[in-house]
Amino acid sequence: MTGNTPIKDVRYQVTHACNLKCPHCFSNSGKAMRNELSLEEAKKMILDLKDNGLKLFTLTGGEPLIRKDFTLDLVKFLSDLGIYNRVFTNGTLINRKIARELKERGVSEVQISLDGTEEVHDHWRGVQGSFKKSIKAIKFLKSADIKTAIRVTVMPFNYDQMPELLELAEELEVDGFRVKPFISVGRGKENQKYLLTPEQHETAIGYLANKRRESKINIQLLTPSYAFLYDKSIDLSKIKRKYKSYKCSCGNSLGAITPDGYLKPCGYFSEKLGNVRRDNIKEIWNCNKFVCSLRNVILNKVCMTCEYIALCGGGCRASAYENNGGSLGSIDPLCPKINAQLSLGVRSQVSGLSRQPPRRITF
Repeated sequence: MTGNTPIKDVRYQVTHACNLKCPHCFSNSGKAMRNELSLEEAKKMILDLKDNGLKLFTLTGGEPLIRKDFTLDLVKFLSDLGIYNRVFTNGTLINRKIARELKERGVSEVQISLDGTEEVHDHWRGVQGSFKKSIKAIKFLKSADIKTAIRVTVMPFNYDQMPELLELAEELEVDGFRVKPFISVGRGKENQKYLLTPEQHETAIGYLANKRRESKINIQLLTPSYAFLYDKSIDLSKIKRKYKSYKCSCGNSLGAITPDGYLKPCGYFSEKLGNVRRDNIKEIWNCNKFVCSLRNVILNKVCMTCEYIALCGGGCRASAYENNGGSLGSIDPLCPKINAQLSLGVRSQVSGLSRQPPRRITF
């Protein structure tokens, strides 16, 4: 299959190295890879991507600021090209000087990860004091007049802290509050106990779904949040129950690149499509069999007959693929509607998925 699908949005893992120890890490980060892209290789990759429609480029990790000069140089390079650029970081390495440098180099936006109140965040991140450093980073960034967002991963130990975290985000006057449920990929695949129960999902996502209209800041419930399940403004009687196409931008307009140059449909997939060091990006993105299969995925019968199919498109294909034996069309284990059926023992409706709901985590 051939065509000309532009790759507009790219998430590039600057390094595999990280200074924190999060058990949910999608990339299983820790130590740097030996063969991470050089600055010149990364710049060439960006130019190739620009020729293929690049509009948004995110520098992530690992922790991108472990390669500080590399990251700052790429921010400047992207800014000079007129490409909207973001840095996704845990914030612990940002001081006033680095915030000022990011501004001077032309960063478009910085996102800081924050996964709970101080005690919870520090426990989860594996390093005491990381919460305070992240909060300081947000203040430094705001002082430097940089667009700043907070990103929260929702899990059983922080699902009931959304009101406190949203209040904190409003007090800090950040520009965005982004939330996504835990996805069992990468290191998280070994920690499925951190998946939300349907009740926990509704408590967290339901609260935020109906807070969006009144909050002072932009609340973004990232795919696959299944926020539509709780959005009181949605009238199902006015929505056609028909599957039109795969909803997620993953593998369509969005792609991810590993520290050593492998192009993937998104960061949650383990499947590698090709390497930017040796392969033509346009050929990979338009001709690779896996990504073409993803764009034309045939979903399972449970999803296809669901009343919400037109809203979610079957949920997260990476979550389904990584947790159901490499089946692109299988059920997404994150779906709270499916999990509610499982908890009631309605196995006949969801054959092929037998995961038990996770327990509440305490520490």
